[in-house]
Amino acid sequence: MITQYRETYKKTNNSIKRSELIYPLTNRGFFSELNNLALAALYCIDNKIKLRLYSGKWVSGKWEDYFNPIFEEYKGIIPIPHDIFVRKRIESFYMIYHKHYKKRKILQDDIWSDMRRKSFINKHFFYPELGINGDIFEAKKQIFDIILDYNHDTTKEIFSLNETDLKFVKESCGIHVRRGDKVKGNNNEAESFDIEFYINKSQEFKPEIKKFTICTDDNEVLESFKKKFPEFNYLSFCPSTRFGYFQKEYNNAKKHEKRTEVINILKDAYLLSSSEMFVGTYSSNISRFVTLIRNNKDCHSLDIPWTPL
Repeated sequence: MITQYRETYKKTNNSIKRSELIYPLTNRGFFSELNNLALAALYCIDNKIKLRLYSGKWVSGKWEDYFNPIFEEYKGIIPIPHDIFVRKRIESFYMIYHKHYKKRKILQDDIWSDMRRKSFINKHFFYPELGINGDIFEAKKQIFDIILDYNHDTTKEIFSLNETDLKFVKESCGIHVRRGDKVKGNNNEAESFDIEFYINKSQEFKPEIKKFTICTDDNEVLESFKKKFPEFNYLSFCPSTRFGYFQKEYNNAKKHEKRTEVINILKDAYLLSSSEMFVGTYSSNISRFVTLIRNNKDCHSLDIPWTPL
């Protein structure tokens, strides 16, 4: 059925002539890009706007490096803005060029704020031809199912798990702990929680669970779990050389290193989505994504409630 929804989406999206949005993938975190893209896709469906993708300046590569094509790729000579948070003189020129000469929309128009307004995110969405019938949570989940069509290579890399490890994951509590620039430095975005909070939350709801799948960007987190709670069993694919994810370091990494990083976080999302229960922090884009994929089944956050933004 999902194949039919994808074909319907592509056909409907590409048939729109009146208005179009050029969506740029930029230098933000991978799941930040995906979460905002899904929100933009839903906004465009709801407002009958054709959505085109621009990945020419995407720090992670090209869309088709990871996914089968679902959007038409914008390949114009004039580059479009790729940093929605900063408007420089040249970006103001691009806005005028696209809006007045090409009759296109870009995120620097009102769309970025419009798709975050309560009037939009509080709607009931009904597009049965796409399998969409529900609130923003249900609609965004279906959007992800439609647009995230992993290509052959990505599928092999993400889902290559032996039977023993897969059985462990399905019987475990999946825990996502983000360190690095998410919780450190002048621009930290979220609070750092001690590992006791994750264990306590899992035991509060499922005290029978004794296995934990730890997905983190810092190997010291895994070692702390083992040291403080040796009575439990752990599975993690975090390399021993990892000590936190920092976006600036990623942006300056080599192409193959960037791909490895993306595959690792996609694999983490798969593990967390497959576990018996999930504990994370909804201030993190990957935790909000996993909760969508799990349809909120046995999902718990240590900080904020789930948000579509």
